[in-house]
Amino acid sequence: MLLTMRDTLYEGAWGDFETDLAARASGAPHVFATVVTSPAMKDTISRHLGLIAEMRGWEDATGRPLRA
Repeated sequence: MLLTMRDTLYEGAWGDFETDLAARASGAPHVFATVVTSPAMKDTISRHLGLIAEMRGWEDATGRPLRA
């Protein structure tokens, strides 16, 4: 799901995706919203940011995009 969102909403840019998620978690203006922000949503965003960091790390380590 995160790969699809990155590719569809953020034109494949992890950085833009992370910035938008962090903005949403902090209550700042953000691009994509589907449900009301809540403590549970903030926890989910935190987990998603961790997963994104892992995926970016894999891409950096292998020099390949996950979609390859």
